[in-house]
Amino acid sequence: MTTIQNNPSVTTLPSATNNSSAAGSASAAISASASSASQIQDQFMTLLVAQMKYQDPTNPMNSAEMTSQMAQISTVDGVNKLNGSMNSLLTQMQTNEAYQASSMVGKSVMVPGNTLNLTKGQANFGVQLSAPASSLKVNVLNAAGQTVNVLTYGAEPAGTVPLSWNGKDAAGNQLPDGKYTFQLAANVAGQNVNPTGLTVASVTGILNPTANTSTQIMLDNNTTTNISNVAQIR
Repeated sequence: MTTIQNNPSVTTLPSATNNSSAAGSASAAISASASSASQIQDQFMTLLVAQMKYQDPTNPMNSAEMTSQMAQISTVDGVNKLNGSMNSLLTQMQTNEAYQASSMVGKSVMVPGNTLNLTKGQANFGVQLSAPASSLKVNVLNAAGQTVNVLTYGAEPAGTVPLSWNGKDAAGNQLPDGKYTFQLAANVAGQNVNPTGLTVASVTGILNPTANTSTQIMLDNNTTTNISNVAQIR
């Protein structure tokens, strides 16, 4: 989130300090490290009072400049309040996101990946297509990286497309349960592309967000992923 910073120009008032050495002393007495809007306002008022008290009668304060300076400090206060509102909104969004993620625990989700978990002769996976495909090919590989089967599909729509494999090789033999991987190739608008593969995994827990991260979900394949990567909840 972009944080709007206070305008440092309001902490120094050249015209005020030029009118009197006393005003300059007041400015030096204020800590330069103050950062909150209320502290900056206190600094401004201290300088303004000193400037008015010790101004040269033959060279009085410029009312237009004083008005401009007061407008600047009001802007700083408004920006500070806006930052507070945005931080509060971010916290609320993160809380809602974590609550949504907690409802996924125990469910299967589709997330980016190329792993096939063959269980009882069945493996579910998917593909994310950015546009409709006229054809789709899936190469299934074993742990040694050898192709054991090639699955071919016809036209598929854009979006998340669930797929499955019955665990058989190209000769129709049933393969043992375990982990396999897959590679995708699709024809989209006459072009051969490699779309995003989706693996199916169960959600085992969540990791609460921090100031710099979104909610992460923990999966039963010993990985974590951002909740925004979930393409489908099964």
